[in-house]
Amino acid sequence: MKMKHIILYSGGANSAYVAYLVNQEHHEDTILLHTPTYSEHPDADRFRKQFADYLNLPIAVQADGRTIWQLMDDEHCLPSDRIPFCSRILKTEQALKFYNNMKDEFVVYLGYDGAEWRRAQRTSARLLNEGICSEYPLLKTGISNENIKKFIRDELRICLPEPYLYLNHNNCLPCFKGGKQHFYQIWKHYPEYFNKAIEAEDNIGYSVFKDKTLTDLRKQWEAQIPMFEDAEDLRPCMCAE
Repeated sequence: MKMKHIILYSGGANSAYVAYLVNQEHHEDTILLHTPTYSEHPDADRFRKQFADYLNLPIAVQADGRTIWQLMDDEHCLPSDRIPFCSRILKTEQALKFYNNMKDEFVVYLGYDGAEWRRAQRTSARLLNEGICSEYPLLKTGISNENIKKFIRDELRICLPEPYLYLNHNNCLPCFKGGKQHFYQIWKHYPEYFNKAIEAEDNIGYSVFKDKTLTDLRKQWEAQIPMFEDAEDLRPCMCAE
């Protein structure tokens, strides 16, 4: 029985690079597992498919089926870094369903980087409790996020997802686990998603942050009292030439 190698394939640069590394050694036995939230920028779908095509691998999908907006309505709650039920329901629980249906032995690979070693420890312990072994190649290589993006763009010639122009991660828009700086970038560059977050606050009856509502923050930013520097001049190029 062959060992299968499952990459949690989110659509971000890190998970794509991990897929590239694992595929070099285990192409016939590599599985790209995507657990969608259906709440990302559309360009994430383009990148995910284009990278999988480059690797000549299909994408396995295990989905709850709901968006984060539908999930918040059903739970009548806003997710946060303290109560990340969105990640638990839409991603972690779906991945476990996929693992439980595996007939072969397998190891799971995650794209946590050097700044996420504590998160990697927690995830490794949680998976071991389920009898699942996991690997974290980026912690071993020590490669930086910027060098990963540069490799994908300049060496593999694959354009990176648009949100990397403004955000550190290619996650949901917005990511309710992000801070005020994240929401500032969402307000500035993706106002339709910011407005949806305001509607969610209004419908559920409390705010993402303790000291200000998103409506308060929007008024503050519209009054041109910025909390964060505008780094437009420092934006990296996301496109391969």
